[in-house]
Amino acid sequence: MAIQLPNKFIGNYLYIAILLVMTSRGVASAYIQADSCQHPTPPVITGSAKDICRGESVTLTATGCSGTVIWSNGEAGSSIEVKPQQTTKYTAICRAQPGCISCFAEVWKITVNTPNAPILTSSATISCQTDAVTLAATNCSGTVHWSDHSIGTTWTGKLQQTATFQATCEQNNCLSNPSARVTVQIAAPATPIVSASQIEICARQSTQLTASGCLGTIRWSDGSEGSARIVTPDKTTTYRAVCQLGTCRSDSSEAVLIAVRRAEQKLELATTLRNGCPFQTADLSQAITAKNVSLSNYYQFRMGPSISSAPVQSPGAVLAGTYYVFGRDSAGCYTAPVAVNVTITPCAQAVPPCLSDPATVAIRLDSLDWAKGVVRLTAQLGGSANLPAWQSDGGGLFTTDGLTARYLLSETDRQRGKVLFTASTPDPDGSGPCSGASVQQTIAAPSRAAPSREIIGLGKKASEPIWLTEHNTNLIELTYQLVVSNLGANPLTTVQIADDLDAAFSATGALIQSVTVRADSGLVVNPNYSGRGADTTLLSAGNLAVGKQSRVWLTVRLDVSQANTLTFTNKATATGVDVNGVICRDRSTNGVEADPDQNGDPSDNDEPTQVTLHSLRPEESETVFIPEGFSPNGDGINDRFVIQHLPVDLTVQLEVYNKWGNLVYRSVNYKNDWDGTANQGINLSAAKGELPDGTYYYQIRLSDGRDYVRFMTLAR
Repeated sequence: MAIQLPNKFIGNYLYIAILLVMTSRGVASAYIQADSCQHPTPPVITGSAKDICRGESVTLTATGCSGTVIWSNGEAGSSIEVKPQQTTKYTAICRAQPGCISCFAEVWKITVNTPNAPILTSSATISCQTDAVTLAATNCSGTVHWSDHSIGTTWTGKLQQTATFQATCEQNNCLSNPSARVTVQIAAPATPIVSASQIEICARQSTQLTASGCLGTIRWSDGSEGSARIVTPDKTTTYRAVCQLGTCRSDSSEAVLIAVRRAEQKLELATTLRNGCPFQTADLSQAITAKNVSLSNYYQFRMGPSISSAPVQSPGAVLAGTYYVFGRDSAGCYTAPVAVNVTITPCAQAVPPCLSDPATVAIRLDSLDWAKGVVRLTAQLGGSANLPAWQSDGGGLFTTDGLTARYLLSETDRQRGKVLFTASTPDPDGSGPCSGASVQQTIAAPSRAAPSREIIGLGKKASEPIWLTEHNTNLIELTYQLVVSNLGANPLTTVQIADDLDAAFSATGALIQSVTVRADSGLVVNPNYSGRGADTTLLSAGNLAVGKQSRVWLTVRLDVSQANTLTFTNKATATGVDVNGVICRDRSTNGVEADPDQNGDPSDNDEPTQVTLHSLRPEESETVFIPEGFSPNGDGINDRFVIQHLPVDLTVQLEVYNKWGNLVYRSVNYKNDWDGTANQGINLSAAKGELPDGTYYYQIRLSDGRDYVRFMTLAR
């Protein structure tokens, strides 16, 4: 995985990069060659402290230099005062004259002991005035200080108005950055407004109830919860709702009356039935007379007087008892139930009931989600059948049993692409002449074959931050390169990438000024992408062939003057659709390689992409922008050492020295074209003349007399 420049700067003294512009006074009138001097010895650095808290100052002193001491943060002089915001290493060189410099001094490391900011969670985001609210602070090993000056890992109290909380962590006498803000809204529960999609329905028909205007939980008069629900009343019913916030409840809403109509026609049935020997069962359909011809296709036989009662399993062969018959008109409304009493008279040489009403069973597929590995089935019983037992020929797991079964696919099932299910009912009379029922059904994957496992991967690399000035405001420009890869066995379609910039920047106090996106051909950029709110999809469509990858460049300009941190981290998410319509996804990892450990699974690589600034503001006198470093690795980002904001009529003379003071590159009319190869010194004999990664010292002279003396980092 590629390493970000900021991490390199901090991690090794050869990668120091806190570079500010310094205008050299008294530029020598004659150009002096670097290799004609006697190189001075490196200065010796001492400091007033090595461990500080954020915001404290340290005085650094360099001795042993008879010339000018130039520090790695761009300042000059034998003594400087620094106030680093994070752990930083400082070095210096001794310059006897332009082009005549010493090696780097030994590093002085200042450790900034900034504790982690607390992470706040609240027991409620919306509450009423009578309820206590508790906030908890985690991620702090020291003392938590709340914004109201209270102390402790928890804050509990009753709020009279909406309030916003922050906290800091104090550890070893050092104070952390403030936590992210947590707001608790105080509101009185408003009386909800209730409506229904239909206020007059037939029995067994449904209507949707909706309650609006509530910031809390909707509670209905029949005990249900939720702002929208489907009801199927079997009689005329009145519904009301209240809004609840914590323990506070609103007044009850106005009532909504759902009228349940029944068929106007009355059923005329025989209310008493008997069996006919030798059968020990009766046929409920014999209760229906010729006077009910208009309803002859709309009968329901139930075990109870409600239309929602359990249906009679075998109306043509029932045992003794009371059953209920409903009619249904052409409008779908049910009649009132008519009770039918069945009396069974014993018969000589009687036919067992289970023979006249044999057990039957069928399997119905309720739902199939092959991607999630879940199958739901229902057994439809008939005759004398009792509850079934379920089996499969795969290695999956039944999580429910009975009339309905929920089955979780095994890896064997997925590879085969199909499962054979069996539902069997027990023998209703044991050793008698009857038998149970059994049925089998094969459930296959939607494609009739096991879907292959498709893999999408996403890498995200940040370029070095660039300072800009726009409308008298200092801005930071960050460019991210996102590389999306198809690591599976089939093409991917509808490739999308989402990146939430609010979470990365706005949450820390930074202001997003502008966002631009460009992408390789074949990818469709969302023209409305802002990275804020709900608009976080920057790549809306695209295709990826097997083994291919495509790139997207996301450039963000930020005002960080009010930011409460110097480090920004974020992740992006990539999704794609495989040949079976299944969505595969991956969260980005730091760098351009989506699977840096090469184990075939990019999902276990999700290191966030981090950018660290070395100050919240550049020097106010900054007019010419000189980068702190560059990465000539051929990835299209920061491959050249580019000096920005130069007046068009100026010429630039550039000299670059390695850490031993040897000249490795020179251009008397520089055109922003240096790619990290040497044109001076012993490195010319290396392959392609490529200079090794590391920290270099350079001098830039402009034709208007300005002279810039700095350090840079080259990191491929």
